[in-house]
Amino acid sequence: MMHNRAGRKLRRTTSHRLAMFSNQLDSLMTHERIQTTLSKAKELRPLAERLITVAKTDGVAARRRVAQWIPDRTTVKKVFEKIAPRFVDRPGGYTRILRLGARRGDSAEAAILEFVDFRFEPKDKAPKKESLSDRARRATGGRVETVRKQKPEAEDEGEERAEAAPKGSRAGKPPRGGKVSKPSKQGPAKGPSRTGPSKRGA
Repeated sequence: MMHNRAGRKLRRTTSHRLAMFSNQLDSLMTHERIQTTLSKAKELRPLAERLITVAKTDGVAARRRVAQWIPDRTTVKKVFEKIAPRFVDRPGGYTRILRLGARRGDSAEAAILEFVDFRFEPKDKAPKKESLSDRARRATGGRVETVRKQKPEAEDEGEERAEAAPKGSRAGKPPRGGKVSKPSKQGPAKGPSRTGPSKRGA
């Protein structure tokens, strides 16, 4: 017959499990809301409520008992000065569990553990980022003109050299010994004249 074996082991050793609960309690007292698996939330809820009950009676012994689970002094101070006074008239049930269903990846049932008086305040959405086309329309007063493609740098440099070269230099002339294509010596194309008949007899 086994005694004192209650509770979920969560596939962890005792030291690992207690360290995990300590970190989760610290996060819960700091942010007043955490998201975890349903099995962990069910194991963590009695610990959190027990700490709040202890923190209702402020004293050295009570602070030491809370500090055994929460190592951060700032968080311990918040528990005694801000969180516990909110539940002085409440005999228990300081937290609640909200089920979120199976999460992606391992299909574990997720849940949110939070205080019953927690008020969720969504963050303000950031302004929509302006696209390049909208920015161009705003800059041009609603009209967007197509931008011509810039010439390659090599062509620009060649034009600048041709303009900067003196008249007597060989800039723009073919290299020495090179062949230059000559214009053809063919005359005008022969064919019937488009002018009317000659007026010799007139």
